[in-house]
Amino acid sequence: MKATDFTGLNDQTLTDTIASTHRSLTIHKARFILMIAEFHLRNLARKRGAPSTQVWLMRAHDLSRRTAYEYLHVGEKLAEFPLVAEAFVAGDLTYSKVRLLLRYLTHDNEPELVDLALAMCLSELEQQLAGRDRPGRKKPRNSFRVVEDEDTGGIRFWGTLGPEHAAEFQAALKVAELASLRDTAELDADALAGPEGSKELDKLIEQAQKPAEDTSLTRFGSPMFGGMLSAFLGMINVVRSHPTSRLRAPGAQVNVLMTLDQRAYIPERHGGQTGDLLRSVLNGDVRYHLLDKKGLHLKLTRAARTISPSQEKALLALWSHRCATPGCPHTRFLQFHHILEWVNGGETNLDNLIPLCSACHALVTSGDITIFIDEIDATFLRFRMPDGEAYTSHRRQLPVKNAAMGQHADAYLSGPVPRGDEDLLQVWDSPDSFTDPDDDFGTG
Repeated sequence: MKATDFTGLNDQTLTDTIASTHRSLTIHKARFILMIAEFHLRNLARKRGAPSTQVWLMRAHDLSRRTAYEYLHVGEKLAEFPLVAEAFVAGDLTYSKVRLLLRYLTHDNEPELVDLALAMCLSELEQQLAGRDRPGRKKPRNSFRVVEDEDTGGIRFWGTLGPEHAAEFQAALKVAELASLRDTAELDADALAGPEGSKELDKLIEQAQKPAEDTSLTRFGSPMFGGMLSAFLGMINVVRSHPTSRLRAPGAQVNVLMTLDQRAYIPERHGGQTGDLLRSVLNGDVRYHLLDKKGLHLKLTRAARTISPSQEKALLALWSHRCATPGCPHTRFLQFHHILEWVNGGETNLDNLIPLCSACHALVTSGDITIFIDEIDATFLRFRMPDGEAYTSHRRQLPVKNAAMGQHADAYLSGPVPRGDEDLLQVWDSPDSFTDPDDDFGTG
């Protein structure tokens, strides 16, 4: 077989080869980056006829300018953190995780952050670190400029927003996107601003929303990239139509999550530091959530299959406004899944609900992913992927890899498994497993 021909590999061999190749790639990349740092420390670039290490990398190894600077920066930082460097060289930490950790690392927290990185997928690690102080980080400056083009009569505008103002801007775009489903001139601003305004707007949006099979719109997350311009123009229209009103739309509030270890963060805006957020979110339309060690827990049982707006908001806050499937970064097209199916008696309460993106929801429905509450200890929520890959969320906290759960790892003793993994269940199914031993061996 040719080196570039992998069509002859069976599915399992292909999957295993990808995993081993990626690990090998990570190890070689780690060695390459650390050697670049040593090369730089020895000031070898000038001896090779280059004014700097970056220029030598660009000339000798065809790296882009940005990549050369990034690799050198990472290599120099790794020299300060031996635990991270060792895990990187061993292939246990990917380059993406290393770059993320370097934003938050101090000599005191290095062991803790390495343990977290080994236990979690990258998307969960990003959420876990959100709101932490970042040593040496400069506070982003907000700026906005508008320049009129005298030739055309149009304008050009550009700017930079920090994480808190970025969240407000995205929320405003979402309000505009949803409000544009109905002519805003027809809406009663006073009624929408009242105590029942959120419910009234929900009804209007439900009436005006496109059919469910049209996937061009979702109530959650920022507008799709292709719809940004129309959302922006819609935002202008909302302000001009109702200059004194403040329309609200589902999924468009700015949510600030507070934890008991005194971290504050905005979902999907993990770069914001706690101190900045506490100073800046005191003004404006924001929603606060206090998360205890068990996560946000509201018992709102209903005798209906669909969930209430309050449950939606609680679940989105609990799972950081994204799909709960480990490793999935999706924040749009979210649906709410009954862990124990509704048809099998599952209740519509927060203990039995989980947000999933439509793609992951389809995988759960088809049996390619299974999610269930542990039968022995209901505080464990198990996620099982094909081929024995498993994750666990304890008390609805961020899920971690099975290997990091220790004695509480998923042992496959009960519960559903993905299609094709039935052999992984550790079930004693011998037909005579409970036969009285006296029947076989006698009494004397």
